[in-house]
Amino acid sequence: MTGSKKTIDFVVNVIIHLVLISALIVTLVPLLTVVITSFRSEADLSRGPFSLPRDIRIFGNYIDAWERGRFGIYLKNSVYLTVVSVIGSLMVSTLAGYSFAKLHYPGRDICYYSLLISMMIPFQASMLPLYFILMNLKMLNSLNGVAMVQIAGSIGFNVMMMRSFFVSIPESMIEAARLDGCTEPKILFHIILPNTFPAWASLIVFSTLGSWNNLIGPMMFIFNENKYPIPYALYAFQSSFLTRYDLMSAAMLISIIPIFIVYIIFQRNFTTNLLGGAIKG
Repeated sequence: MTGSKKTIDFVVNVIIHLVLISALIVTLVPLLTVVITSFRSEADLSRGPFSLPRDIRIFGNYIDAWERGRFGIYLKNSVYLTVVSVIGSLMVSTLAGYSFAKLHYPGRDICYYSLLISMMIPFQASMLPLYFILMNLKMLNSLNGVAMVQIAGSIGFNVMMMRSFFVSIPESMIEAARLDGCTEPKILFHIILPNTFPAWASLIVFSTLGSWNNLIGPMMFIFNENKYPIPYALYAFQSSFLTRYDLMSAAMLISIIPIFIVYIIFQRNFTTNLLGGAIKG
């Protein structure tokens, strides 16, 4: 019986490792192909994307991609849009999440579940109403208007995540602060928020990723090409008759670098919060 159990465990471990190795290959092969392509010349790339490179351009493609894609302009727009969206999401989701988790008032659960239901509405179904809202607010063709739309679009998930974190905070700690005479704002700013960084790390990573890669919203609500974000730069390398895959690959890697930096900065707290949420859930 023991031998049979060991055999089953061995087979299960082999299957798990095969699945993980397959997932790793599926993930890394496209990324490595993009990296290698970004260093190849256009003539060398014509021999096929999986052929061994012969003509290597270390910095040439990246310099050309930066200039042709106007990354100086689009990068500035994306950074501004991302910073405003992330700060706005942090403020709104933190206050709303604390309210739904720790405060008791009539209609609290109805408001919370209504917010969750809004997550089921696709962006494509709300684009036209959002267009008229921004038009009436005189925020069309502005990065601030798009940032407001991004904050509103991600608020359901962000509030749910922050509420889950606040629920895990012991009620005894809050009750002790109330008995000491602390008001709700003091409890929030002096007791709760200093312990909130792990949840903020996860929210910052998710919000940054969503804002940085967003293209539909800016192209829907912005009409000035000089205000477009960085995903628009990739259109500079393709036309009706030709696509410069070497420059496009370099541009893709340039656009990935800021997201990679953000993840590295918040990696430890981001991973800790996800594991903690999984264990508590």
